[in-house]
Amino acid sequence: MIKLAYLILASLIFASCNSSSSPESKTVTEKRDTIQFAKGKMLFEREDCAGCHAENQTIIGPSFRHLAAEYPATEANIAHLAHIIQIGVKPNQGVWGGREMPPHPKLSREEAEEIVKYMLSFPADPDKPFLYNTK
Repeated sequence: MIKLAYLILASLIFASCNSSSSPESKTVTEKRDTIQFAKGKMLFEREDCAGCHAENQTIIGPSFRHLAAEYPATEANIAHLAHIIQIGVKPNQGVWGGREMPPHPKLSREEAEEIVKYMLSFPADPDKPFLYNTK
């Protein structure tokens, strides 16, 4: 019985040490996320996507947070948005209104997907964006 009590106590101590609320765990998670999305960020910057997109505000295209609110980071959404990056959007034919997005045909499918994963890694805008029936 005493061994069982020690085992339970040790389990509780171990569980509390591995709690994700600790600053160390948060830092490790943030570093992992930074590394995980580094390629997408580099490609985003290289392709000058920042001329139209930003994390928190709409410039010409939707912000990362607006995209994340509309498109959960599922494989299907990542593939769809990567395709959009490659082929572009003609004026008044996109889901975000009359905005145009130039095509990026030199990007490989994998590179476009890395950009999408980076953009969707930001928290969604809780107020949802100015949507035009995107589904």
